[in-house]
Amino acid sequence: MRIGLVQLNPIVGDIEGNTKKLQHAISSLDAEIILTTEMAICGYPPRDLLCDIEFVRACEQAVQSIACTTREEYVLLGHPRVDEVTGRIRNSVSVAHAGNVIAVSDKLLLPSYDVFDEKRYFEQGESICTFSAYGKTIGIATCEDFWQGNDSAVASAYDTDPIQQLIEAKCDIIVCPSASPFVAAKHNEHILYTRKLASKYGVTIAMCNQVGGNDDLIFDGGSFIANTDGIIGELPLFTEEAKSFSLDAQPIEPVLLSAYEELWHALVLGTRDYVMKTGHGSVLLGLSGGIDSAVVATIAVAALGGNAVHGVLMPSRFSSLGSIEDAERLAENLQIQTETLPIEHLHVAFERTLGDACLEQSDIAGENAQARLRGLLLMAVSNTNGSLLLATGNKSELAVGYSTLYGDMNGAISLIGDVYKTDVWALANWINANYEQCGFAAPPIPESSITKPPSAELRFGQTDQDSLPEYDVLDAVLRLHIDCGLGLEELQEAASSSSELHEKIVRMVDIAQFKRDQASVIFKTSPRTFGRGRRMPIVMKRAWSTSREMT
Repeated sequence: MRIGLVQLNPIVGDIEGNTKKLQHAISSLDAEIILTTEMAICGYPPRDLLCDIEFVRACEQAVQSIACTTREEYVLLGHPRVDEVTGRIRNSVSVAHAGNVIAVSDKLLLPSYDVFDEKRYFEQGESICTFSAYGKTIGIATCEDFWQGNDSAVASAYDTDPIQQLIEAKCDIIVCPSASPFVAAKHNEHILYTRKLASKYGVTIAMCNQVGGNDDLIFDGGSFIANTDGIIGELPLFTEEAKSFSLDAQPIEPVLLSAYEELWHALVLGTRDYVMKTGHGSVLLGLSGGIDSAVVATIAVAALGGNAVHGVLMPSRFSSLGSIEDAERLAENLQIQTETLPIEHLHVAFERTLGDACLEQSDIAGENAQARLRGLLLMAVSNTNGSLLLATGNKSELAVGYSTLYGDMNGAISLIGDVYKTDVWALANWINANYEQCGFAAPPIPESSITKPPSAELRFGQTDQDSLPEYDVLDAVLRLHIDCGLGLEELQEAASSSSELHEKIVRMVDIAQFKRDQASVIFKTSPRTFGRGRRMPIVMKRAWSTSREMT
């Protein structure tokens, strides 16, 4: 028997385009079983498109249009459908064979954690679904039915175990149509978890995962087939492909990427898809000479090509010659077009306007004004040439509010908003060390952008550490508090820094929530991403005690 995996990059809502791609891929495969991804017809996540009944009906019609072309093969298609009894929407997989839909599987486990909110849209399925083909019993476990939070470091709290039920139904093969978003090291967890299940239960498991970027989520693909001997077939990470595999194949060593290699590919793919799928042809960003804008520009060039990336230098009276030279050197290395728009005249006009109104300018107002003047210029250029503005802030800055609303936070998408500052440096070093793999003729990022003390250069002699702890200390606390969800008492036990510092950092994180609620779309690359993945109140007070503190 051969199983075909159709790992496509859909555009959410493009039912016609997605269906044509599916039909082409399916017709190209020589396989008895052909597996597509979760919500393959409409793309995942469709979010509130599911509230439009015409959208759901169109998905159902697309399934029928593919089903009527099937012959001996069994094709599994992911899509939303209306339950005709309850009138509710279900997350379904239809099995098409010999011109008809012969079985329908409804997802049983609806995740409502992190970025997922499936209970908002879907009615839970009632029972597992199996079907027989070529003498084999095949069971369907759609995404969470299979992963059950094990790939997201989320403790399973479900009342039912679809995998156990499929095993009890004596399935020979379990298929998993999936749309599991990229998180660093998650693919490795997918491999380990699936191999463990295949070995434990003596079954063959085929997992087909969506690839491509949709809004804040990036899907890494990496579909594979496992049996008791190991991985016997796989599709590449971050690439659209359809291929069939024999279940008699010998085991292979799966391709596993290093941490910064997979982060690089994820950000490049997410950037390319966001820009292209929204209909834009080019992007722009401010080039300060610092590490953040250097990394973002490099990712953008790898994703779109140098001709589609526009850099803007906006020096002020506080800009160092070294930073200007670093920005110019970066642009030369990346072969991108730039222009220089000094902000001095605007800055002077701002100061005069306040002076004429007899308003005393505070230091912070003067610093923020520079960031906002730069944001004003960038948006003017964006409006003029139609380019999409990229935000360049990192996760450390967004966490503690070391950023300016309507200034350096401007932008349609935040490429590194889920990447801590220490990881930005590490990623830059990885890019330079692997420049050929990244598509460059030489290391693109100036070494001085990596090694010099980070500074916003909003006053003379300023460095980030005038306002923040050293980034290695700050990031260590932020990872524990944000990514792992540790509170103040737990931080005291887990982190080596002082409790006073923990309280200061947590307070900064809490206060900055109003800024993050107005931030750009942030690409998800970590277990806990600002935005949909961390929904904290703005109006709040951290005034509670644990039972241990009260004793």
